[in-house]
Amino acid sequence: MLKVSPNILALGWVSFFTDMATAMIKPLIPIYVVLVLNQGMDKLGYVLAITTLVSYLLRWVGGYLSDKFQVTKPLLLIGYSLSAITKPLLAYTSSWGGVAAISATERLGKAIRSAPKDMLISASAQQQNQGKAFGFHKTLDIAGEMVGGIIAFLLLRWLGQSPEFIRIMFELTIIPGIIGVLILIFFVKDTVKSSHKASLVTSSHSQPTEYPSHFDKTLWSWFVVYFLAVLFMLNDAFMVMRGSEIGIGTHWLPLLMVISALTQTLISYKIGKNLDSQGAQWLLRLSLWAGLLSTLLLFFHSPSTIILAFIFQGVFIVGGFNALRSRIGQTAQNKGKAYGMFYLGTAVAMALGNLMIGQIWEQISVYAALSFSAIGLIGLLIIALFTKGLLLNSGINHSDL
Repeated sequence: MLKVSPNILALGWVSFFTDMATAMIKPLIPIYVVLVLNQGMDKLGYVLAITTLVSYLLRWVGGYLSDKFQVTKPLLLIGYSLSAITKPLLAYTSSWGGVAAISATERLGKAIRSAPKDMLISASAQQQNQGKAFGFHKTLDIAGEMVGGIIAFLLLRWLGQSPEFIRIMFELTIIPGIIGVLILIFFVKDTVKSSHKASLVTSSHSQPTEYPSHFDKTLWSWFVVYFLAVLFMLNDAFMVMRGSEIGIGTHWLPLLMVISALTQTLISYKIGKNLDSQGAQWLLRLSLWAGLLSTLLLFFHSPSTIILAFIFQGVFIVGGFNALRSRIGQTAQNKGKAYGMFYLGTAVAMALGNLMIGQIWEQISVYAALSFSAIGLIGLLIIALFTKGLLLNSGINHSDL
């Protein structure tokens, strides 16, 4: 049996049910915008860019507040509650603008809770087990996505694919959303403040240490590589529509995201354990390779290659995300600010990527959009592999070199 703290276990189940609700609607949004509302891929790009900006751009606020007041649970409660009550409102939208507005409001909840959640996971785990803690949490997180995707597939198959039934599916997300909030209320404890006080007491009995007023500067090289990677990587909504283009039936499309989630579930905890012993550098490079292979497979007009593309996309997501979160978790001070900056940069990169790929896809062709993604990832991988110093300053473990 895996040995993790009760707090990390409870947070994992909160994320499980919340992400179950998210995954129930995630594959439906591109279907709803493009196929039901008859909007173009550029409009889907607008929706993705707006929701991404809100989801990531404001995460520094949660990190700042967590650092300042050394509390996390109130912010988590606000964030998870907002997400739970807004998802069902998608049932009452009739334009891409309405979808964008509701989705952005729902993502605001994620923006508020993300950095505090990472802080609480880090504070609830021992320093040498940061990768294990994040890997375990990510496993339950992704398992929720997988279950939600399967539910979406079954409902589409049983109820049908009409706009009325899709709206019913939006409304049903209230159930897992509320379950997640109740677990948070009754089973999660705010340990960040007590952990902070304990570290201060320990410091007072040891040799005085002078901490910087800003986070570890060596994180910047990691951030730049990751931000560029998510800029060029296709959003899974675009990948779902690529599957639709080559003839995959609408009710099968949610299972493509399930494949990605299953891949992440199967490898996340193992990756987390290896992170603690081997460091994050190898994992970030593996993530870049997986992202490139995923994009290249989308060029082919075959359901099997689309499936493989989602498998490699799963490796890209869980690898890059866990590498960065674990690396930030190893910093001594201002973790909330570091997590906030991580999400801030991710917001800008992903939003720009969604806008550019959506425009290129709609105005030129799908192959032009795929070429943009592939060329960018190839260039980034070359830089990461052959430019000295870009990924070598871990600042933590020189065995990574």
